[in-house]
Amino acid sequence: MLTYLGYFSTSFTIAIVMWPILSAVLTLPILAGLYHRHHRMKLLSAGAAYLTVLYVLGLIAFTLYPMPDDPEAFCAANAGQFAPQLDPLRFISDIQNGGLSGILQLVMNVVLFMPLGFVLTRWLRWRWWAVLIGGFAVSLFIESSQLSGFWGLYPCAYRQFDVNDLMTNTLGAMAGLAVAVLFGKWVPMARMPERSEYNEHPGAVHRLVTFIIDMVFVALVYVPLTLLVTFLFYWAAEPLQNGDFMLFGGHLTVGVGWLDFLAPIGASLAFLIFEFLIPLGHKGRTLGGMYTHMTIETKLRKGIARAVFYILRTLIMGAMVVMFIIGFGHNAHIMHYTFYGFVILFLFAVFAHRMPWDFVPGSSVAPAPSVPVYGAADVAAAPAESSAANAHSDKEGAATVAGDDAVPGAPDSDAASKGAVNTKNTGDARAEGDESAATNPNTVGQDEK
Repeated sequence: MLTYLGYFSTSFTIAIVMWPILSAVLTLPILAGLYHRHHRMKLLSAGAAYLTVLYVLGLIAFTLYPMPDDPEAFCAANAGQFAPQLDPLRFISDIQNGGLSGILQLVMNVVLFMPLGFVLTRWLRWRWWAVLIGGFAVSLFIESSQLSGFWGLYPCAYRQFDVNDLMTNTLGAMAGLAVAVLFGKWVPMARMPERSEYNEHPGAVHRLVTFIIDMVFVALVYVPLTLLVTFLFYWAAEPLQNGDFMLFGGHLTVGVGWLDFLAPIGASLAFLIFEFLIPLGHKGRTLGGMYTHMTIETKLRKGIARAVFYILRTLIMGAMVVMFIIGFGHNAHIMHYTFYGFVILFLFAVFAHRMPWDFVPGSSVAPAPSVPVYGAADVAAAPAESSAANAHSDKEGAATVAGDDAVPGAPDSDAASKGAVNTKNTGDARAEGDESAATNPNTVGQDEK
């Protein structure tokens, strides 16, 4: 056994190191999609999304990727030892001969696919027959890949195709479906929010995902612009022996030092567009915020207060972004210090439930409580509304939320009607005719606590 594992030393180490890192990277677009769908998410739900990606990558990495490091030596030493096992009743003799070891192997094959069945049922909301086909298809792909040397990437089979694995893996997917159904009776699925609703009190993870989306747009603008200007300069300029360049037929002589400022200047302009001008004209919603349904304006501010809010945020975040880009190209210490600055801001948002610029004074709106929305796995979900609460809500015109996310001291139906707070169909809305739906600060302010 140790000799066999020795063939996998390098590839196994690479898989172990890259597994959690790649999982974290791939979780970001999933979180963006979940925020787009649910508008808010608890921190535990974000962790559940990461664990789901970790599981899927682990399922692939540790059943397919770890290949023997020396193909010639492995194939020569194990020729004919990985012939496919096609007897569906072979597991009986395995249990009789292997005892507890044979039983544990079967049980582990079932347990390995239970999370897959749970995710397909709870998260993707597949029907039982789709989960059955999906679990079988995934197991068949893995077994066939092992039989074919990962479809020819490896010169020989490095693991055995076993029909009993197909049976137990598919059984595990169906067991995961059963767990998801039972879990759904304990924590029912919440209703989907309206597209017009957005989160006025986003948590730290929500802000982080949205900011990363915005920075992708910034990079898509300043990187091509920097490359284009650099290309045009070298195309139009004539090099001199001293290292300078001549432009416009010798009327202008310049060096190349100014090219170092192209990326920071381009990034600054792009940042102003995506993080200042766009949210300024769209009630605090950046392009990333429009997708994840959040706003950076956590209070109603007008005039000087709103100007101070945007100036303060733009100066802090913009300076950190530009310094990170400068450090990335020239000074690793600057990049590291800027990264630490982003980490400090993130931790500040986690514990303070706001950003430093959110302390700029402004008036708060106290709408009626909205219906809570949960994340992918609903691990931190509160109970669904009771039918009595729904009837009362329809009758009185105020949203009443039962469970952990209920808001003590919420306005009654008379106060809601007098305050012109409309909660019919779309949930809470701003008073005084504000067109954008708001969220409950007492609830959403702790959505990632």
